[in-house]
Amino acid sequence: MTDARTSAASRLAFRGAEILVRADSPLERGAADLDCAAAPLPDPLERVVFPSGPVSESYPQTVQAPDGWEWRPFRSVIGALPERDWIGAARALAYVGWRASTRFCGRCGAPNGDKPDEIARLCPGCGALAFPRISPAVLAVVRRGDRLLLARNASFKAGTWSVLAGFVEPGETLEGCVRREVLEEVSIEVEPRAYLGSQPWPFPDQLMVGLSAEWASGELAPDGVEIAEAGWFGPDDHPPLPMPGSLSRRLIDAAFSDIRSAGTRR
Repeated sequence: MTDARTSAASRLAFRGAEILVRADSPLERGAADLDCAAAPLPDPLERVVFPSGPVSESYPQTVQAPDGWEWRPFRSVIGALPERDWIGAARALAYVGWRASTRFCGRCGAPNGDKPDEIARLCPGCGALAFPRISPAVLAVVRRGDRLLLARNASFKAGTWSVLAGFVEPGETLEGCVRREVLEEVSIEVEPRAYLGSQPWPFPDQLMVGLSAEWASGELAPDGVEIAEAGWFGPDDHPPLPMPGSLSRRLIDAAFSDIRSAGTRR
């Protein structure tokens, strides 16, 4: 498989949150060719050329896949491949999305240009600079003894449950975001403990940051707007979980593994 993270000759094509792959790419077996250099495509809406990486292109929804190729949701790639095989494509997707949303200067409205010496937009009219946006969001891995807090977001159509998550607000620490989000969404107080890991999530520009936390007080009361249901679960009695490949699933699996290990040591 072509390594889209480092190969300057490779080419990645996106249509919204979909990526072009060969129709016979064996995603179900944990492999896929994301390099579409051989695919005949029209001129893209946006093109980003990385100094030491793939050429990344963005296409409108009206562009059909060429023969032998197909558009697949990038989330399905994340769920099927090891992170090392999709992380470069996630970076590329975030960049082409950023370029599409910064065609015009946010200060004066003039068509934007590109800064020649770095990845940034430079307005030829007023000189405003626009760099790629990163939106930090926390994943709160909250435990109460040997139980893990999971919730079902009202917008989750698949019925999956996950840890609580929320965007960090201006002037807020990651720990403060954990406390606020958990209190707002399920009405309990928690005490953040430790950093657990991070993952870029290009839908469109999140950086997911996992933090552990311990229940401090209160009883679960979902807000009924964003959170439809919430509960405390163990490794063997939990509802459907997020897809493999996501940081939320990785943190949930690690928490349940730790709970199991603690149980065997007793």
